[in-house]
Amino acid sequence: MRPDQQIQINSLLLDREALFVRIHDIEQAAAALLGAPYPFKRPALPSDAKPKRKPAAPRPTSPGDPLRRLEGLETAYRVTYRRFGQIVSEDHDDLDALRTLLSAQGANLTVTRLETIDLGGRTKAVLLDPKS
Repeated sequence: MRPDQQIQINSLLLDREALFVRIHDIEQAAAALLGAPYPFKRPALPSDAKPKRKPAAPRPTSPGDPLRRLEGLETAYRVTYRRFGQIVSEDHDDLDALRTLLSAQGANLTVTRLETIDLGGRTKAVLLDPKS
């Protein structure tokens, strides 16, 4: 804020304070006439107004993100990927590790299938299968 703007704002704040003092003096004079404090209602002030909050926008979710937390009887994720021409299949229980693997895809690494498995290693749900 520039100094001249700050001076103008300070001047307006001093004027506002002087008006509040004037209102207080008038209220005291009314109380003296009545012999008791008059129950003046406090006026609504702009500084009392609370800003209206906009409803929170839903978080953008990546439509291409097939990952989700394990549910029910699912115990791990089985990920199949192609690395340097070889097909590799691994079981993981760490969701963050899979997110890292999916984000690291490139020319030499491509995830070809992602599924959840149960304790016996049977497929429970297919999360990613480009063939289907």
